[in-house]
Amino acid sequence: MMQLTAFRVGAVAWTFTGVAHDVLEFALSADPQLTAAMRASSVEVGPVHLNAESLHRGVSLAMGLAMIVVGILLWMISEVLRDNLDRLRRFGRVALLSSILALGLAVVWVPGPPLVTFTVATAAFTAALLAKTPASSSRSGRHA
Repeated sequence: MMQLTAFRVGAVAWTFTGVAHDVLEFALSADPQLTAAMRASSVEVGPVHLNAESLHRGVSLAMGLAMIVVGILLWMISEVLRDNLDRLRRFGRVALLSSILALGLAVVWVPGPPLVTFTVATAAFTAALLAKTPASSSRSGRHA
């Protein structure tokens, strides 16, 4: 069985990470020399020519948006499957694996807030998956 509240905490951690990422993308000032160098560098993506700064900004904002969508979808999945926690468990496994991988990336390349938020998500999905409920242990004679 799954623990629904912990699952939702993990979903909120993903959403918060995406929102914070995109807010910080605009709030933090970049190194002017790096920005100038990126603007001077052209990148060809198929038939489109972009400067590297625009490409970087677009990919970064898209990544933040994707994290927001993941969090919202996880929350929505928890709503749809709240009465079928065994089915929700499959989504919990994917969410836990994704959170662990994102935490690993944060450890290596993105220190700061993602270390905290993906640690929260990892802990939340772990707690959700490890939760013991009376229904699951009495039904099968073993712990879920």
